[in-house]
Amino acid sequence: MSRAKLIYVDDDPEDIIYFNDFVDGYFNLESIRINNDSVLEDVVDEILNAPPDAIVTDFMLNEKATVGFNGQALVSMLQQRNKHLPCFLLTSHAPDALHATHDARIVQAKAAVMGGNEELTVLFRSQIQKVIADYRINLDNAEAELDALLEIPLEKMDAHQRERAVELDTYIEEHGLGSHPLPMEIKSERSIEMLTKLLHQVDDLLKKNA
Repeated sequence: MSRAKLIYVDDDPEDIIYFNDFVDGYFNLESIRINNDSVLEDVVDEILNAPPDAIVTDFMLNEKATVGFNGQALVSMLQQRNKHLPCFLLTSHAPDALHATHDARIVQAKAAVMGGNEELTVLFRSQIQKVIADYRINLDNAEAELDALLEIPLEKMDAHQRERAVELDTYIEEHGLGSHPLPMEIKSERSIEMLTKLLHQVDDLLKKNA
């Protein structure tokens, strides 16, 4: 497996140096420094245009820079466009980060990259490597399975195979990737499924507001 690409986001140039040392020889790294004129949407575009295998961002992005967002806001916007992109929230303020995040599993102590605890450092590197490996494998398997399904003539596909093709195509699109060329009949089935899901969501919202 080729060396994975990480993007690290921080507003502190010294911490960026620490992170460079942490990944040296293990990952390909691109660092993004947040400064006073950084715009969240622009940072997200820069990251996804790279593109990376994983993101590690500091939680407090406004200690050295005057910006209106933190690492959790960055992760949330990234995962709106790539739902499955591996993200890690690095922090020295664990209680605040845990309270703010939608997923406590992504929070990691900043001490893991500062070199003070070798066991914690090795564990965090291994965690990043494992999450990226799973991310790549799951996407590759989904694309291969969908390609195999699309080789079956449409008239010979059973209901389960059609449903699976739609499911796989949706999963791949959730990575911010283009849709596979699904046959029009299957696309229509998918459109009906998505409309039904949307109507259920609207119905649930109306019930909550009633």
